[in-house]
Amino acid sequence: MPDVKHRESISDIDSHAWDALVPGSCFYQSHAWLRGQERPDFATAGYLTVEADGELLAATPYYDFPARNAPPLPDVAEDHTVLRIGTRTGYHNEFLLSKDPGTAREAFGSLVAGAAEKAAALGCDALLFDFLTTDSLRLLASRCEVRAQLRIAEAVVHNDGGTFASYRRLLGRSVRKSCVYEIRRFANSGLHLETAPLSECVDELARLVGQTMDRHNAPLDPAEIHAYLTVQARCLDELSTVFRCLDEAGTPVGGNLCFAWRDTFYARVAGFDYARTRSAFEYFNAMYYEPLHHMERSGMTTLHLGTSTLRAKVLRGASLHPLWAAVVPLPLTAGAGLRRDAVADQAFADTVRAEAGGGMYDQEWDLTTVTPL
Repeated sequence: MPDVKHRESISDIDSHAWDALVPGSCFYQSHAWLRGQERPDFATAGYLTVEADGELLAATPYYDFPARNAPPLPDVAEDHTVLRIGTRTGYHNEFLLSKDPGTAREAFGSLVAGAAEKAAALGCDALLFDFLTTDSLRLLASRCEVRAQLRIAEAVVHNDGGTFASYRRLLGRSVRKSCVYEIRRFANSGLHLETAPLSECVDELARLVGQTMDRHNAPLDPAEIHAYLTVQARCLDELSTVFRCLDEAGTPVGGNLCFAWRDTFYARVAGFDYARTRSAFEYFNAMYYEPLHHMERSGMTTLHLGTSTLRAKVLRGASLHPLWAAVVPLPLTAGAGLRRDAVADQAFADTVRAEAGGGMYDQEWDLTTVTPL
């Protein structure tokens, strides 16, 4: 029988063993990212592992939030006291399991049982698996009684050809023409883009992000922005690329922080000094075009763009993937089952479709097919 263990820090777990379980689409569950999210002032982190003969078979982070810091619960969880299973940031969760199907099935059962035991010890009456992919929801519902809710859509550019030319073929005709114009306008503006690791530009990026948040009436404490980027530079610098938008004197006008994880580039945070921009499509060049050229040089094929401003991202070639909130009431009930409000889920999907104007593939967004494995 496999052993279920709880650890208080990701640093207590071998990074290579942990990352061997992490799919390419799960940077926000990688060892380095989770190390940077250990913020005891926000939440108490824990790590559940399933092991046998010294081999890691399954794993997940979990977070116990004090009431003052707890993120809002999705509607499906609002009547529960929950233990949050999965990464606390990044809006994407999948189960980290052995690649061997038979081993994975047994380990997954132990993982969920171990999470339920920990939750009960903390006085929780449910597990919350938030921002789950559809495949992970199906897997969970194949083992447990689950209440689920369509939560959000994430935007991802799948540039299978791996070149900027193949990316342009993903665009509609009018946007493809706009792309050429926007690149030329930026090139003629006197501005240019350079790359640097995060550690070399924490101060400037923190300032630019703060200015952008102020512009959008969502101000953040400048000291908190700086502290957060400093931690990420310490834990993730070798994975980081900041696309620095500079004027002729080398003064920063904008910046876009991305992290490379296997074949995927993750756009994390950006900021611009709008008093110094020149209406030269700085945003599109720093957020899309130059990162995609960088990806071509680096052999990456996927650009992960997150969950906001979906229409703009679809116009720039992104596909939309559904993510779910799943609640497992405690104590665990044997047997499979999935309950959800199909009408509410379809209404949410229709809202996403209306906002985005496309990018939703029927094979993923036909919600009648979301059934346990």
